[in-house]
Amino acid sequence: MLGRWAADLDAVLRNLDVSTIVVVGVSLNIAIPNLVMDAVNAAYRVIVPRDAVAGVPAEYGAAVIDNTLSLLATITTTEELLRVWTQQ
Repeated sequence: MLGRWAADLDAVLRNLDVSTIVVVGVSLNIAIPNLVMDAVNAAYRVIVPRDAVAGVPAEYGAAVIDNTLSLLATITTTEELLRVWTQQ
């Protein structure tokens, strides 16, 4: 169940025909996994650039990406994402 702010954001994104969300920032400890799961549950495609997220300690962040987020989202790098965007 999406919270009120998420439901409002979902409505805005759907009105803009957004189907893919790129998730960046902190923290791989709590916020990023929650956002990815909420977005996937709302039927968005999710992309996570490995070098644009962080967790503490760094080894834990890498484990979250490799063992959890990789099952839910497309894992890439910022460089690869920019390469794809500039080709379009």
